[in-house]
Amino acid sequence: MKKIFAVLVAAMIVVFAAVPAFAVPSPTKSSGQYKVTMHNQNGGAGSYTEKKDKDGQHVTLTAHPKNGYTFTKWVIEGDYEITKGSLTDDEIVVLLKSDIDVTPQFKGEGGSVSVSQNTSSESPKTGDSTPLVVTLISLSVLALGAVGVKLAVSKR
Repeated sequence: MKKIFAVLVAAMIVVFAAVPAFAVPSPTKSSGQYKVTMHNQNGGAGSYTEKKDKDGQHVTLTAHPKNGYTFTKWVIEGDYEITKGSLTDDEIVVLLKSDIDVTPQFKGEGGSVSVSQNTSSESPKTGDSTPLVVTLISLSVLALGAVGVKLAVSKR
């Protein structure tokens, strides 16, 4: 009987130790749908349109400068690939590989670049806590299993 308990405890350790490794989410979204966040500036605004095809999610970014300002460049944070144009074109097409934050930059008549503060209510993304939760649950189950085995052995 002791051998059966020992084998069961060993199997539980192997299974629950492996769960966190397989529970880590994929770095790519399975749906292929990514989020675009546009941060407009004092000197103008940016807009985007999305199109999804067999290659993925394509986004057309268009800059709209205010009177007295000219567009200078796009600042894009995230993983993407430019499929048409360049970061200094007022309209470009990008293929998204992750969520992106986009900021169009504008230059005023005096030559200064317009800068505004990010007023987004969203917190920055820092990481997924799923592996930590799965690890804690696994350790709890393992501890309960060890207590159960110890009680079963002590009753003999």
